[in-house]
Amino acid sequence: MKYPDYAAIKQFYDWGCYEDDSIMRDYVEWGYITPAEYEEITGRSYDKPFINVSVDLGTCVTP
Repeated sequence: MKYPDYAAIKQFYDWGCYEDDSIMRDYVEWGYITPAEYEEITGRSYDKPFINVSVDLGTCVTP
């Protein structure tokens, strides 16, 4: 039996321990959860990756 299992992963996700979608996808790749379980836990499609975009708008410097 692998740990963490589905129940533990879901609990950690619900607690907000996994802010980055990549760790959830890693659990699928490592065989801890299935793509269907990923979708149940996150509410997002496994086939359409969630892209977290960070934009640097620069800094306004006043002389």
